[in-house]
Amino acid sequence: MDWKNEIEELYQKVMSLTPENFRPAIKPMLREAAEKAARLRNSGYVSKDDLLSALFDITPDAFKPTVVNDLQGIGIDTERYIKLSDIRKQYSRTWDEISGAFLPGVYHFTMYLTDRCNQKCIHCAAEVMEKRPELTTEQWIQIIENVEQTLRKRGRRGCYIWFGGEPTLRKDLKDLIRYCGEKGYYQAISTNGMLFDEELAKLCAEVKMSHVFISYDSVYPERAAKIRGVPNAYEAAEKAIKLALKYNHFVICTETVQKENFDEMQEIKEKLESMGVIPYFRAIIKQRTAEKNWEEIGLNAEEYRKFYEFKYKNVVDAIRKGEASSLNKFYTYDMVPFMECPLNDEERTALEWGVGCQACRSVSGIDINGDFFPCDYPSQLTLGNVLTQSFDEVMESEMFKAIRDRNIKGKCSSCHHLDLCGGGCRVHAENETGDFLAESPYCWHEMDHEHEQMKSKKKELELEVKK
Repeated sequence: MDWKNEIEELYQKVMSLTPENFRPAIKPMLREAAEKAARLRNSGYVSKDDLLSALFDITPDAFKPTVVNDLQGIGIDTERYIKLSDIRKQYSRTWDEISGAFLPGVYHFTMYLTDRCNQKCIHCAAEVMEKRPELTTEQWIQIIENVEQTLRKRGRRGCYIWFGGEPTLRKDLKDLIRYCGEKGYYQAISTNGMLFDEELAKLCAEVKMSHVFISYDSVYPERAAKIRGVPNAYEAAEKAIKLALKYNHFVICTETVQKENFDEMQEIKEKLESMGVIPYFRAIIKQRTAEKNWEEIGLNAEEYRKFYEFKYKNVVDAIRKGEASSLNKFYTYDMVPFMECPLNDEERTALEWGVGCQACRSVSGIDINGDFFPCDYPSQLTLGNVLTQSFDEVMESEMFKAIRDRNIKGKCSSCHHLDLCGGGCRVHAENETGDFLAESPYCWHEMDHEHEQMKSKKKELELEVKK
């Protein structure tokens, strides 16, 4: 774990304030707590937030006033870190009650079980020209054990999301579900609902499945049929939602936001929430089928801005109303790339829980042959194969660390927004440039900067004309 010079200096300064007889016990305890906080966000370095939040986490309540006074004496905004810690605990309580799979430190893997699908979505990011051979049940179990054991050594756990194609087309899907259930591993399923029947819904409940993703792209049947390429897509999704709710599943409906349904976001949100379902909006990714249809369905930089502002408003409104404990993480998970710096600690905390690109931090994908994608979306770049290599080897690779630590190239590398946006969507960048670490091609912060420069230049020219 990397401790940058300024963080190490702060650590030593904090320890110098501690009574000398307590230092031998507190020094390793604080270092361990700070590194644990960094590991939980899959970071390779300890941040100032990690260190000071950890300090308040390990300090008994009776001694906190003393710590507050001492830290204020060296110019530390102690109120910020007490508040930050309390807000984080509030989130933790929420997800502990709903689903442990969403607590910090859980790494989510999209498991591409099959290329086969029973829909023909116009935005599909997983479509391939020719269907490839599939791994056996035993091989997928081997992959899961490889990943899980590596994570356990690092104090983390995995959540395995059955995906495709359409995962319900795999005849052994129930065997994989039962296996993870017996082992007590977090798991979820992402389905279009066509084959999500009573038997499957019941099994998922019996194994205490973490959550159920159901694709839902429109509140209008005709539009849903157009987007998903089959006439009964809307009806299948509605039926699956009701079945999942019947068995008390934590249901999340995924919406791929594109030109076709861009004007529906508020309608979709209101309808799903009225049903007791969590809406999870994801912006369309320019790859495979989506790339072929990009002129008709793709979003531009301004539309991406509006999309993320929509997600951001939901989060900050909830926090400002004091409703953080009921806030669903899927409003924060990939929200707000390129936004201006947060105005207060509530906003920053919301952002820290999942801002920007989470590739190699808390989400990745495993392809049909065991290849490891940095992101949960398929990419040209793979970081190894977790069927034939240890996951530890993958995590220790230089490219994994570069993506995890957001070593983005170009203009993004020196931008002060990088910690918040993560350099934007890496798969977008790769599709536009061929480089997974290239600067973002959809940055509206830069677009705004250029606009301001143009306005300034225009004013200068107007002044010249007046002279």
